[in-house]
Amino acid sequence: MRDDFTFLAVEHVVAIHDELLTRYGGSSTPGHRGELDGVTAAVLAVENAYYDDVFELAAAYAVYIVMGHVFGDGNKRTGSAAALVFLDLNGITLRFRVSSLLARTLELQKRAEARPAPPASELVTWFAGWLRSHVR
Repeated sequence: MRDDFTFLAVEHVVAIHDELLTRYGGSSTPGHRGELDGVTAAVLAVENAYYDDVFELAAAYAVYIVMGHVFGDGNKRTGSAAALVFLDLNGITLRFRVSSLLARTLELQKRAEARPAPPASELVTWFAGWLRSHVR
């Protein structure tokens, strides 16, 4: 089943990030691990994850980008956009209010930064539930 999905490459995630910075502003400073290393780690984590569900895979992009803080700025925007692009590439369109996605992504960051932080798998399941509930 996983072989049927189209995954995002590192270049796709970087392009999403660059486009969002161009549109909405922000710093292009790399994340603490270096932009390409961080993005590569996030993309590989999704590709190698045990998830078989398209919504969990999409959520994993958001979670791993936000939790990994792979960029110096724009991680929440890029993570949520990567999730949406992944779903779109795999034939799934969502209907939602942008404010709802923003609130969910801000809550994702809050949960990811909690001490102790919940496991990534718990955050993926939680975010995937929101994505699944907004299928058009």
